[in-house]
Amino acid sequence: MDYSGYNGKVRTWMIEVEKNRGVNAGLVLKYCEEIEKYAVENDDIRLLGLVCFYMGETYYLLNDGEKLFHYITRAITYLDESEQWKQLAEAYNIMAITSLNRGNAPIAMDYYLTGLNYCKKYGITHQENIINLNVGTLYLMNGQENEAQKYFEKVKFYVERNPQIEDYANLMTCIYANLGRCYLQKGMVDKAQECVEQIDKSYWDSLHKAEKLYVLCFKTRFYYSIGKTALCEECVEQIHMQMDADMAIMDIFDDFYDFGELLLDMDKDDVFWDTVTILEKMIKSSRIINLQRKIVSLKIKWYRKNCQDDKYLRATGLYYELTEIMERENRYMIANMLGVRSSLEHANEKRKEAEAANEQLQKKSETDPLTNLANRFRLNDYSAEAFEHALEKGGKLAVEILDIDYFKEYNDNYGHQAGDECILAIAGELRKMQSQGVFCARYGGDEFIVIYEGMTEEEVFDRAGKLRQNIMALNMEHAYSKAAKIVTVSQGICFDIPREENKNWDFLHVADTMLYQVKRQSRNNIVMGNLQQKVIKKGASVV
Repeated sequence: MDYSGYNGKVRTWMIEVEKNRGVNAGLVLKYCEEIEKYAVENDDIRLLGLVCFYMGETYYLLNDGEKLFHYITRAITYLDESEQWKQLAEAYNIMAITSLNRGNAPIAMDYYLTGLNYCKKYGITHQENIINLNVGTLYLMNGQENEAQKYFEKVKFYVERNPQIEDYANLMTCIYANLGRCYLQKGMVDKAQECVEQIDKSYWDSLHKAEKLYVLCFKTRFYYSIGKTALCEECVEQIHMQMDADMAIMDIFDDFYDFGELLLDMDKDDVFWDTVTILEKMIKSSRIINLQRKIVSLKIKWYRKNCQDDKYLRATGLYYELTEIMERENRYMIANMLGVRSSLEHANEKRKEAEAANEQLQKKSETDPLTNLANRFRLNDYSAEAFEHALEKGGKLAVEILDIDYFKEYNDNYGHQAGDECILAIAGELRKMQSQGVFCARYGGDEFIVIYEGMTEEEVFDRAGKLRQNIMALNMEHAYSKAAKIVTVSQGICFDIPREENKNWDFLHVADTMLYQVKRQSRNNIVMGNLQQKVIKKGASVV
């Protein structure tokens, strides 16, 4: 976003926010609060969208689920209204992850797909890859390995061909780890092994702590599945040494939960309870009931396995209570999603109304008020476009200028209202001939312009002749004309193939020269010339 239009304070605040994102949460929130006050006071929707997004993103990293939800849902409305599509797609991705961690996969999928629609519509490739990975993971979690693999392969196809993109190593690691999980769940051990080897060989050394833990969780499950106990034990030890509560819970929880279940199978009680303790610390500030419930479910499995009946019963009671709270929370989430949808629909209606109003204004600014044909402003744009297109393709172009014979005498004797009706009648015939390759405009007064694209010399001359005959067929009386006793027109045309040394208005200049020849020799006629001002075709006077 360009901050040059803001005062020095706002620019400083925004620079500090962007500099400290993901680095210093306290500073980000401090400056965001100042920006939010300014944006509210000045009703700055664009700034509000950004600041709410940054605050939601920061609370995501701080594992504060409630504040994250509050700010990201606000951000979605503002970002959509101010058309900040990249941040909007990221916001939908965060909302999907949050919904999934709250235990509502259908709502998560809805948010993911909405985010993907924005990515595809506005070409937000990086975020599209992230969301596709997350959608694939959602399918994988629900046992749909084949569908999951399609999403992972789609991202892999793009990322491999663009090694310069942001976070290339992390993306490739995530792709191979997820594909490895797919293969493992499908019993394709050799393919899963290839994924492990590819990560170790190409990407491991460039990974950060969180990414390494994610890979280690996958490798632990892989080595346990194929019976490589020593390697499995080694991965468990590495995870045990590195895991702590200072991580974004929603990025890593499912992997640690799966790791906890694996520790139960392996009878690693000490590491299991250390993992549970760290998970409890991580979710303490998140206040996400589903995550609390899943930790309780881990405890229940351990108590049942070790026959600790009293603790098992207490834990199952707590699990039931959390389930009731979660049902209420899910109703809130659904209501919140419907509220967001309602706000977006309202914003879209306002946008459509504004677009319709702008379109109407644009149409008015480019339309002649009397005839509803294009005016000179639209003619300027269209003639330049037609010229450039013909120049690029080596195509034929013709420009015709026509005016009504002895129109001043018509106006003086029949009156201005009759003059307007005469112009309207001519415009009506011009509108009839407008189609693909033919453009008509009112040039001013009783003069009109017709542009023919991609037609032969004969086709242009025939169309111009038919227009002339149709105008005569209107049989409008003009007793004061020296050309005929009805309204007629004179037409000058320039037909040629434009070259680099030409300008689009050269065609109009030659057409005007040809029109002058018609008027000098015999009105109610057509003369066609080329860019060298040589007459190449001439009509016969018809009375």
